[in-house]
Amino acid sequence: MRNTKHKLFKDKTLRHLHDELNISGVVRNHFLALSMRYYRRYGKELSYSKMSAHLTNLKKLEKYQHWNIPYSWALQNVLKRLSQSFREMKTLGRGHPQFKSCKKHKGMTFDGRQAPLEKVLDKQKHERNHPTYKIRLNGRWYRFALHRPIEGKITQVHVTRDALGDVYITLTEDYSEVKYEPKTGKAEGFDFGIKDFLTGSDGHPYPSPMFYKHNADKLATAQKVHSRKVKGSHNRERERKNIARIHKKTANQRTDHHWKLAIELCQKFDILFFEDLNLRGMKALWGKQVSDLAFGEFLRKLKHQSKKRIRSVLKIDRWSPTSKCCSVCGHKNDNLTLADRNWTCPECHTDLDRDQNAAMNILKEGVASFGLGVVRPIVLFNRIVGISVEATSPLLKSTNASA
Repeated sequence: MRNTKHKLFKDKTLRHLHDELNISGVVRNHFLALSMRYYRRYGKELSYSKMSAHLTNLKKLEKYQHWNIPYSWALQNVLKRLSQSFREMKTLGRGHPQFKSCKKHKGMTFDGRQAPLEKVLDKQKHERNHPTYKIRLNGRWYRFALHRPIEGKITQVHVTRDALGDVYITLTEDYSEVKYEPKTGKAEGFDFGIKDFLTGSDGHPYPSPMFYKHNADKLATAQKVHSRKVKGSHNRERERKNIARIHKKTANQRTDHHWKLAIELCQKFDILFFEDLNLRGMKALWGKQVSDLAFGEFLRKLKHQSKKRIRSVLKIDRWSPTSKCCSVCGHKNDNLTLADRNWTCPECHTDLDRDQNAAMNILKEGVASFGLGVVRPIVLFNRIVGISVEATSPLLKSTNASA
């Protein structure tokens, strides 16, 4: 499956999609109230089949005639997601879904067979970088620029909107994208940190700009201006969009950095080892800094790129003492604190950088756990200058991963 996201052009017809999204939000809140009442009374979730049958009966009443405006398959999909959320209350230990304003309802799904695509003959004077296409959603045509060619059959079309009122469509295709690239024969371990986003076992740091921190002053100023405006006024709505614009820019900068770094790592290494971190506990210690780096989102993007480029992303056990153990002799330094960025091993007297030493231990643990060979650090003049891998795996036999 492949998902491609496209932004719809700002036409007057977009108001119909906004109305349909608002109705979907009202339907969700209505059945959320029914499901909570049913759960309190019977101690179990209201099934999707019952909700779907009740929705069909309500749409026949004059009071709910406007619920027939959105595509019926989209409203049923809203009920499916709501039913799944109640099932996850017990299986995943989550709280019940929350009520949201209908204007904050963001998504609606269409069946791919009911959303045909057609190419538009652009008769305007200027030329766009990508061809203009139009898609038919709920009986109306909407234009967008197709920046990725359609390779497979479209199975679903997901419509989303953001806080600025921009509307996007995500096309789900029955197609698996694979990019064959030459093997490098290299494996690398990475240590996640606050100062440097990633530190490789070869000592190369991958810094990450703190995008939220860089935009914090602009955001604070915009929020102060917004708080002074009269509630319900056009000026307050304008400032709200200004705040949403800053948040959107921050998220786009972070996403762009993640994708570029993921592609770079997949092109340089065949196997990448990471530590299974407790991100929730790290957020309790360092708060916004961990959230700003978004390490979990980066791993999700990295796994997507590794699958497309036939690479391997593996995790080691989170309880492995990667920071306190010397990567040369294996001595464990129990007196090491978070403030110690550099330390000397009392056994082999090797000067160790904390992040690089942890990355080397992650690489050694990963290679040993998955049976890929033996890792030996290269020590020169009392400093670790690289690593060598004695490969036993067919993937790494061709080329040794030396720094």
